[in-house]
Amino acid sequence: MSYIETKIDEAFINNFLLPREKVVTGFLVDVLSSKYQFREDAHKIEVISLYYYAANPLAFLFALPNYEYYNPDKTTNIAELHLKEHSLEPYTYFDVQELCKAVLRENNTDYSAFLSDDNQLDFVNYWENQRGLEIDFLKNCWKSAKDSTRSKMTGFLESSDNSAGIIDLDNGFELPFEIEIDEYLKSRGFLINKEI
Repeated sequence: MSYIETKIDEAFINNFLLPREKVVTGFLVDVLSSKYQFREDAHKIEVISLYYYAANPLAFLFALPNYEYYNPDKTTNIAELHLKEHSLEPYTYFDVQELCKAVLRENNTDYSAFLSDDNQLDFVNYWENQRGLEIDFLKNCWKSAKDSTRSKMTGFLESSDNSAGIIDLDNGFELPFEIEIDEYLKSRGFLINKEI
């Protein structure tokens, strides 16, 4: 990784991720400690899906029972976190672009060749780590929440448009598209009864 990439990583983490850490971890603690009642019955939920909004991963998160195990018709409530409600404005592509420009300027890096006619920076020429940092951030918040609650619940991270695949929040493994969650968990020694 280049020096510039490292500096952009640090700025992105400090400006966009760390200010959201307490709120996101608190939300996951509430999910894992059953503050949210997903169903009207007392059926124990052992596997959940945590979804992030694909267009802006840390603007909106929601959790619900994993539908590979639990009947979706029995879900009466989902857990939602809108970070804007916690005075955390969503960051946009423009915000990330401006952050990249600032880091490039601070490090005397000429990026003029990568500006469009309307002064927009195609920052992928310098930095492509945004998604990875956001996913790592969510995995770390999950780990902190599990450590805090000592929950045995299993969680899988997915994007709202299902474009990014499925990630095991406990170990960060990304499931190949052809493998079902049930098959994956069985291969790891988890035998969880399916409701459906």
